Amino acid sequence: MDAPNFIPQVVKNCEDINEELQQFSLGSKIDVKHLWFDVLNVHTNIKIHEKDEYHIITGNELIQFEKDSFYTKEDFFVSQNYDIRIKPKTKDYGLKLEITPQADKIYLLLDNHFTIIDDEHFYEEIFSIIDSLMAQNKIIFRQQYEQRENLKVQFQEFSKQGGCPQKILLKSAPDFIPYKPAEFNFILKEQWEKNGRKAPENSFFGVGVDEIIAEYIKPVKGKNGRNLKGIYIKTDTKNIEQMPPITHNKNYVKKEETPEKIIFRSQITAYVKIDNNAITFNTNYEFDTIKTINAPMLLGGLKSGITLTIKSEDEFIDAINANMIIEASNINVIGSIGENVELCAQKISIEGQTHQSSIIRAQEAKVTTHKGQFYGESFDVKNLDTGFVQSDECTIEIASGSTIFAKKITIKNLKSNNKLHFAKECNLKEIQGGENKFVISASSDIKTKQTMEFINKKISLLKTKMHEMMKEYQFLMSSAKEHKPIIDKIKVAPNPARQAMLNESDIKKIYYDFIACLKKLKILKKELLKLQNNVKDLNQSLFEIENETLGAKIRTQTEWKLENQIVYHRDYPRASDETLILKDGENTDIMINPSTKKITKIK
Repeated sequence: MDAPNFIPQVVKNCEDINEELQQFSLGSKIDVKHLWFDVLNVHTNIKIHEKDEYHIITGNELIQFEKDSFYTKEDFFVSQNYDIRIKPKTKDYGLKLEITPQADKIYLLLDNHFTIIDDEHFYEEIFSIIDSLMAQNKIIFRQQYEQRENLKVQFQEFSKQGGCPQKILLKSAPDFIPYKPAEFNFILKEQWEKNGRKAPENSFFGVGVDEIIAEYIKPVKGKNGRNLKGIYIKTDTKNIEQMPPITHNKNYVKKEETPEKIIFRSQITAYVKIDNNAITFNTNYEFDTIKTINAPMLLGGLKSGITLTIKSEDEFIDAINANMIIEASNINVIGSIGENVELCAQKISIEGQTHQSSIIRAQEAKVTTHKGQFYGESFDVKNLDTGFVQSDECTIEIASGSTIFAKKITIKNLKSNNKLHFAKECNLKEIQGGENKFVISASSDIKTKQTMEFINKKISLLKTKMHEMMKEYQFLMSSAKEHKPIIDKIKVAPNPARQAMLNESDIKKIYYDFIACLKKLKILKKELLKLQNNVKDLNQSLFEIENETLGAKIRTQTEWKLENQIVYHRDYPRASDETLILKDGENTDIMINPSTKKITKIK
């Protein structure tokens, strides 16, 4: 962020800070995103009747205003004005406020790379930013000392723990409780849809014994009171919603009630749906050919203990027809599966063929012929024919035209045109084809790849933040150097002369701005050092992950056929590929030499 160069401007008795920033932006032709402000003073105004004029409160009235017993009274109106100093915004502070719809609670949101420095100057800066955010959102300033001390204690505790949450409750209204309507939640369906995918109509959802099916959240009656913006709100309690009757079999469903909710818990293992306020169960786990016209989608239930057995009516018909989604703890299919079929389970067995558009997700799977996509931990396939596999380990009898990403690959008979990506080892019993490509890379393992991507993203964000902080550091250094001659004169002047100089408003302002500048520079230096150490540690983690491929091997029990390509790929410290072509008739194993980090032939 390029800091604009302008003299900070003080605005007195500002009612709407956002409007004031917009006016300054228009007048100065500086984009509002480059503007920030400090809150210098807060003026609290009260009136008894709506048509009255506000009067500013001071002294004892202000002391009374701090007390909850006064603030919670209904018989007054309150507003606050601010003296602010508009200044260049030199960085993104990584702080935001989240205010509930009726302003009964405020949360402080911290970005992913917010860094805590256990230092009084740091806390002063953070509290100043929070004050600005509160004023910008017209949150009433009250009990600020308690708010700051409470937040400081939390930050100190987070600093000791070495981490920081992204959301902290900053303040709650002392007695106002907003009315909340009742909610009915089909928990099983919501859990399935939490990744953004909508469940098909009339789907059933797998449930285990004692697992929650649904819950009814009772309405919160609410309580009249003054919110955090100073507005006294009266809640409407005339029409409190009542839960509609939920029809269910008492032998299948156990109903539990707490002061806040009613829970519907399954007493059996089954598939469940809720329709027209009725909980319906399906306990049929054996099917002869599943089609969209004769069976619902069976979703979830991966930990339910349900085992589905699906058989084809005859050898010319798929056991699972097109466009079905089937999920359970275990799925056994005797027959083939059609196009666009999705299967998901802890364990899957398919005695047949998968369509090239099918998707299989499982911790463990065994398939006769695989043409589709597999994602999981362990995959055992007799014939991998142009299929895609992403797993920790896979064992294959025949591989032809396939693509594999895994830590460890074992193939009994390697045909042609396969792309084999692995991180640890690849064992080949017999090679009958060529034009195969072997890529040795740490990122071949999906979990490792995700970890590396996460670390790289974190490094990038940290470097961006450091870049912004360096700009602020340079801006502050420039400001400090500009005023240093005056500060030096003040320092060497005799006491009477020094006092006389500091009594001049312009010099006094320069002096205190200089002191504030030095404090900020001290904080920034500590933050930068902390971020630099974080980046260093993350880079070391990437280096260690990349080195996990050292010693990776390709073992063969026969000669190589035709031409085959070996690639050793590294992403860190920079992307690089080393390539080796194995020719027809060569009899060698391959290893990544731990010392040279190069592809090495082993006779």
